[in-house]
Amino acid sequence: MTLNLSKVSETYFQKLFVPKRGTDISAEAKSSVLVLDQFTTSIISMCYTQTQLLQNNIILIELIDNTRSFNNMKHLNCVVYIKPTKESIQSLVNELSNPHFKSYQLFFNNTINKSQLERIAEADEFEVINQVVELFQDYLIINKNLFTTNNTINTTNNINNNAIIEESNSLISLLLSLKKCPIIKYEPNSIELKRLSSEILYNINSNSNNNLFDDLNKGSDRPPVLLLLDRKSDPITPLISPWTYQSMIHEYIGIKKNITEVSSEQLILDEIQDKFFLESMYLNYGDLTDKFQRYVEHYKKETKQTSIENLQTQNLNDLKKMLTKFPEFKKLSSNILKHLNIITEIDKEITNQNMWDIGELQQTIICELDNQQTIKTRLIDLLDNLKVSTINKVKLVLLYSVRFHNTNDISLFTAKLNDPSKTSPIITVTQNSLIKKFNALFNSKITTSQISGDNNNLGIFNKKINFTSLFNNNNNNNNQRNDNVYLQYVPKLNDILIDLINPNQDNNHNNGAGITLSTLVPDIVANQYGRNVQHEPVQDIIIYIKGGVTYEEARLIHELSISNKKINLIIGGDSILNSSSWLNNLYDLVNDSSTSDITSDPAEERRKQLRDLL
Repeated sequence: MTLNLSKVSETYFQKLFVPKRGTDISAEAKSSVLVLDQFTTSIISMCYTQTQLLQNNIILIELIDNTRSFNNMKHLNCVVYIKPTKESIQSLVNELSNPHFKSYQLFFNNTINKSQLERIAEADEFEVINQVVELFQDYLIINKNLFTTNNTINTTNNINNNAIIEESNSLISLLLSLKKCPIIKYEPNSIELKRLSSEILYNINSNSNNNLFDDLNKGSDRPPVLLLLDRKSDPITPLISPWTYQSMIHEYIGIKKNITEVSSEQLILDEIQDKFFLESMYLNYGDLTDKFQRYVEHYKKETKQTSIENLQTQNLNDLKKMLTKFPEFKKLSSNILKHLNIITEIDKEITNQNMWDIGELQQTIICELDNQQTIKTRLIDLLDNLKVSTINKVKLVLLYSVRFHNTNDISLFTAKLNDPSKTSPIITVTQNSLIKKFNALFNSKITTSQISGDNNNLGIFNKKINFTSLFNNNNNNNNQRNDNVYLQYVPKLNDILIDLINPNQDNNHNNGAGITLSTLVPDIVANQYGRNVQHEPVQDIIIYIKGGVTYEEARLIHELSISNKKINLIIGGDSILNSSSWLNNLYDLVNDSSTSDITSDPAEERRKQLRDLL
């Protein structure tokens, strides 16, 4: 199976809701109740529409923890889709002991153990269970190439054994749903990733005894790779203001489980049901506005043909064809209004936050597209501007500190951020600490390979340009953005992937991004390919970023897949970040480190780092 999460969703839909041929279901018992828990509710809501469920005779949805309030409906079948947690299994056992429905089909979104099965079997005294199936979707599908783990435990700053196991189980379900048994590559300097990778390896090796991972790589001459990365190794990407559609929606409005809210109205973002969003989600702002204008013109042209005057001149057959299109026109009109509201809100935020100047300066700083003195002067101008928000000023100063490491300049900037005549509100104690400790916390280094800017473009900053001309139309190649001032920066992930896809034989472990990767090879993979397989080029890469992934990194994955059709890529994380949520995580990191001043004693800090590694 290719790395396409939409195909996984389609496959599981067929198993969940479409009866098998030959299944004996009476006409009066065709309708079904769908019973979910808190985990699978999100999965279903993000993958399937109400229309799809109704078309497959799902007439009612209930939660498994509300079994006591179920009504007796013995004429209905029940489809149960839950995560095999202790609480959900107990609720299921309670329901089976006193069944409210005619029959039960049980589906679990991850592996269920023997003791849980025995409890369910013992509770089925009325023999109402018709089917028990393990489906493997213990994660949320965002896009066809983007996922997040579906765990409620927040482990951003807390290494918890149970949380690591839950995270591992989610990733195991992802591998099984994609039918992949990978080698595992991870950053060894991350304690969390060390534990996570070890747990995944143990899971694969132990589940091999149950034949779950047998023959998953059959027919492939190279094993897939599960790449585990730590967000802290690239703290820069979430700070850079994005300029592509899906990323901008999350940055300026917010997306939660593929729903964004504009003027108190919830709008669904679905690349499967919404063709315009599918074609526009990775477009830059200039191309987006052009495409939306064409979208509106198409609607005007189509609806003009159905005007009263035109309908009066049509024969009956043509009239019938036109009338059948009215529901489609209504849907098109609603979709146009939805995206008009979203784009209008984004444009308002860009203007109010002065993002044309801020975004340009961010790219100039991090890609060093101008000399330091000019950049410093431009930054001071924005820091002196009371209309620029405190958050945007903090992000600019953080980027400057990464690029130039000038403590005197940072002190000057901090003084301006603490001056109420220039910054309102002034920075908090935590923000002040973050600016001082940022480089020490992450040891941030931007390599020259991350800079896709061209110094010959420096003159572009000295003149005013219409924003639509700043973006390069029909430009899908990640390495050809030199004429786009707002898309110069390329995430560090790009260099890591290029090195995996085309490894440098002289440097197998260290890549262009300056990240060392360790490798774990499951027994089943070693038996099939040998132990030295980790040094070979790869075709299938599943990326997981602990600490959060960004929509811009999903766009990078999309562009790399387009530029190299032989490579299959998907990416995910334990959350989807925008700059605000990442800054909140950074504040927590600073507060957690406040008990020991990182900058006070470099020798002691080095000893502390060594102790952590050991």
